[in-house]
Amino acid sequence: MTRKITKKRDKRDFLDLKIDDQVLLINEALSEQVYPALEMDGGGMEIMDIEGTNVLIRYYGACGNCPIAESGTLVFIQNTLREKVDPRIEVRIV
Repeated sequence: MTRKITKKRDKRDFLDLKIDDQVLLINEALSEQVYPALEMDGGGMEIMDIEGTNVLIRYYGACGNCPIAESGTLVFIQNTLREKVDPRIEVRIV
């Protein structure tokens, strides 16, 4: 019989975390797929602020001028954060 080992996520509410811990959690969630995908296309993003469950980001490099950055890429980022961090997260470009 095989057991599946899963990584348990900290059950603390995202809103209860200090801003530094929220940023660390978000960066960890984005580091596996999102950041590498943006870098492959010559761009990137940074977290500018977090207001409740609103994550405010800024694109740079090629992502700053990319027409899909405000649609497909934004959805990819938001879905990743909703899955890995908190389902209430909304990502907005500033």
